[in-house]
Order: sequence, then structure tokens, then C-alpha cells
Amino acid sequence: MEEIKYKDIIEMIYQAEEKTLDEKIKQINKQIKSKIKNIDLEKINNQISNPKELNKILETIEENYSIKIAEYNRNFYKQGFIDGINLMINCIKQ
Repeated sequence: MEEIKYKDIIEMIYQAEEKTLDEKIKQINKQIKSKIKNIDLEKINNQISNPKELNKILETIEENYSIKIAEYNRNFYKQGFIDGINLMINCIKQ
């Protein structure tokens, strides 16, 4: 029987929980909606020739993604910690 590596176990757990994680992402997106700045696509088209304005728009996009990534990381780290503790408790019980 082939030995299962730790990396493989983590991947198997992820695949088993993928739908739950997708739902978490949707919930997080709803929670941070007020923190995300609106980007006017028409304004982008009008400002392409103005490098300073275009740079501001790109900074806003970057800031929006930073907010999202920070929230995702915080929530997934928290969930991973909880899952790890629960796994240890289950192992101790058996």
C-alpha cells in the first residue's frame, strides 16, 4: 500500500471541504462589501490617457484585492486552526 504523505492528506481534506470553503468566500464577500471601493468602468475608459488618474484607479483595485485577501486569510487561518484542534481531539479520543 502506498504511503500517504501529509501534503496529500491536506489536499484530500481541502477537496472534501471545497464547497464549504466556497460558501465561506461568498459570506466574506458579503461582509466586506462596504469596505470595497466602487470602480467606475466608464471613468477608466475616459482616464486611460491620464496616467495619474489611471494610477489612482489601479491603486484602488489593488487596495480592494488586498482587503479581500486579508479577510480570506484571516478566516481560513481561523478555520484551519479550529479544524486542526478538532482533528487532534478526535485522534486523542480514539
